[in-house]
Amino acid sequence: MKPLPFNISKTTDKSIGVQHDILPYFYDRLHYHPEWQITLIVNSEGTLYAGDSMCRFGVGDLCFIGSNLPHLFRNDNKFYELAEEQAEAISIFFDRKSLGEGFFEIPELRVANQLLRQANKGLCFQAGSLELELKPFFERMKNQEGIALLQDFLSLLKCLCESQDAQTISSLAYDRSQAEAAGKRLDQVLQFIFQHYEQKITVEEAAQASNLSIPAFCRFFKLHTRKTFIAYVNEVRINAACQLLMEQQHSIGQIAYKVGFNNLSNFNRQFKRLKGMVPSSFQQHYQ
Repeated sequence: MKPLPFNISKTTDKSIGVQHDILPYFYDRLHYHPEWQITLIVNSEGTLYAGDSMCRFGVGDLCFIGSNLPHLFRNDNKFYELAEEQAEAISIFFDRKSLGEGFFEIPELRVANQLLRQANKGLCFQAGSLELELKPFFERMKNQEGIALLQDFLSLLKCLCESQDAQTISSLAYDRSQAEAAGKRLDQVLQFIFQHYEQKITVEEAAQASNLSIPAFCRFFKLHTRKTFIAYVNEVRINAACQLLMEQQHSIGQIAYKVGFNNLSNFNRQFKRLKGMVPSSFQQHYQ
């Protein structure tokens, strides 16, 4: 089983990599890389899958992906269906040796080092005052070099260290061997879910798609996601429902069936379990 390592383009004259993406949709295959990744979502909505869990992302959110943490940004369906939609993000890439051996171990960066360890589980900072504060750093760093680039990078880290708004995504951090174990087969399962979650899908079909027996598939999936297959599919469906509820173009009943639930009361129950409120309250919150 081959993993999905991902190589970040590097230049010899920069220790910090900055990448500005404007695409129909983000790279949506499960992958990992040794670099930490700090991504500002400029224009996009969808679900970030990181480690064994997931969270919604939207315009202005900031995602901090840890070293070797398997992840993918899955845009909402409209980015795949509508040519006029564009997904845009600015990402910063660095590793422990970017600024020299032991740089993040010095006493002055003790708090930053703690943040890096937290980011190994994936962190999401929702849009708000932090976005207004940090967006200028990202915009400047696209074109910066030398000391100016390092100054803004360290200032950005300082702001993240001081923020109290971080949401941890995965329940565990990953090393390289774990990331390799989560490789191509898990990506096949996730792609199967993305393509079919709006329909009735079964464990048997998922096991067949991954070329495993049903017991082997259940063990494999639980090992890498810490959830049963059905629980994970329901979470994908609820995240898709959140976007439709915010758009307010369909009734709650229509949304339930649109994302794959065939029972409205089950949809309400699963939604409340995952989001802490019923769908109608969630929709009112975003009116």
